[in-house]
Amino acid sequence: MNQYLSPFCEIFGDIIKRYGFNVTACDNDTIIMAGRGYQLVFVIWREAVEISYCVIKNDTEVVTYNVRDFIITYMTDADRTISEITFTADQNEVYKRNIYSLNHFANALKNHFPAMLEGRMDWLELFEKSEWYRKPRVENRKA
Repeated sequence: MNQYLSPFCEIFGDIIKRYGFNVTACDNDTIIMAGRGYQLVFVIWREAVEISYCVIKNDTEVVTYNVRDFIITYMTDADRTISEITFTADQNEVYKRNIYSLNHFANALKNHFPAMLEGRMDWLELFEKSEWYRKPRVENRKA
């Protein structure tokens, strides 16, 4: 069971509803928001939350762009301003940090990258010119 799935759906609830995403957890670390022809993949590690934008190539493959650091570059103080979050005593610091990160990324995506959420590639040219650009990888599709 992915411990982040329920809070993820709450944090990204407005985005999920607005853009019609299907959300699935494919393992304990990975949550996918799938649109028509594209996916945003969140891998929630002990060290960080990774985000990839994946273009669905066919039934078994996706073209994957690691966009985490690119998104962080555009993150503002306003994106990092979130409502008070209540945690239970059994939720450790890693869990808390990851929940905060998911909130920050949800805000940054809404505020700076609506094209990603809509499945458009308008952001790609800017990404390709950034220091964070790496050639996309073709990977097996997880969902």
